Amino acid sequence: MWPLIKNNIQIILSRKSILFLLLFLPVILFSLGLLNNSTSDIRLRIAVHDEDKTNLSQSLSETLARDGSQVKDIAPEDIENSLLDGKEDAVVLIPAGFEAAFLRGEQPEVTLRTLKGQEVVASLKASLDMHLSALNRLRDIRQPESGAALVGAMAEAEADGLRFESRRITEGNVSQSLNFASGMLFYVLTMSMLQATALILQEKHWNTLNRVRQAPVGKFTYLTANFLTAAIFLLANIFFLFLLTTFVMKVKTTPAMYALWFFYGIIWIFFGIFLALVVNSRAVHASIVPIFTTVFAMLGGSFWPLWLMPEFMRKLAMITPHYWANDAMTLIQKGQSLFAQKTDLLALAGFLLLFFALGVFALRRSQSVENFL
Repeated sequence: MWPLIKNNIQIILSRKSILFLLLFLPVILFSLGLLNNSTSDIRLRIAVHDEDKTNLSQSLSETLARDGSQVKDIAPEDIENSLLDGKEDAVVLIPAGFEAAFLRGEQPEVTLRTLKGQEVVASLKASLDMHLSALNRLRDIRQPESGAALVGAMAEAEADGLRFESRRITEGNVSQSLNFASGMLFYVLTMSMLQATALILQEKHWNTLNRVRQAPVGKFTYLTANFLTAAIFLLANIFFLFLLTTFVMKVKTTPAMYALWFFYGIIWIFFGIFLALVVNSRAVHASIVPIFTTVFAMLGGSFWPLWLMPEFMRKLAMITPHYWANDAMTLIQKGQSLFAQKTDLLALAGFLLLFFALGVFALRRSQSVENFL
């Protein structure tokens, strides 16, 4: 078996484009993904349309700016275009009579408009709710005569140490940059493993049967050699990522992350072997691969968060391994063990068993190594 593995490695090393795809592109895209976001904290661009223009309504704008978000006023006619063009992440609408209604004990509605998902504006809504809740309690205690008096009482309370802030209730912090880098890694691992196992298809195209006939090579031995060749390059990727995250970019990673990346790569090795067995044309193979690389990565949340997609698309994403791998990566960052993620792990294991079974089925259809080559 080792001569077959050695020959496969020599073939890959002789083709610089494939070698770049297998060894260097995963590390490069992962590094670029880490540089995409310098922090996991989200800073929003918030526009406020204040029709009340009172001390109490202005205190809401000041609250929104405390976490570093950019807050500015906006005219009503500019709201739609600003949201559609992406100039603003959210627009807060404060109605006229807000302060007067609040002082009377009512709960005037503050409208929040955005085209972003709930995950992006959750902290914004939480800040507004907690600030209004604190003002509501101070109003009941102090019974202020004006909004200015209520805002002043709030400032005194904060000076004495009162502070309301939103915090994660789950263990661990989710790094948006690491999530994005991992998503890009899932994308390029799919592509590289499919290319590594395409050696079987190239054997068909080259019609290199003499090398196989000269040695007593069984079908299982031949395919195992191709599997181990791809696995060697996959392990090399994991090792390079370990060096990158430990000594170069120094990202906080865990063994569970490397195990997830390796397990994900194994899934696509099995699928790549199946695809190479059932496809007889390199042109057909080249047309199928983008579906399982680019399209699945887009659908599974490797390029952008799933909340940006419609509800039916988020449900459709569950048919891709990328979806479950990205979800598992998020849960690992929250402190969960990989083996504790029963749903994600079972889904990924299901894909692995499915692709393995398809490969066995395709292999049994052939009578000999010569036939399927």
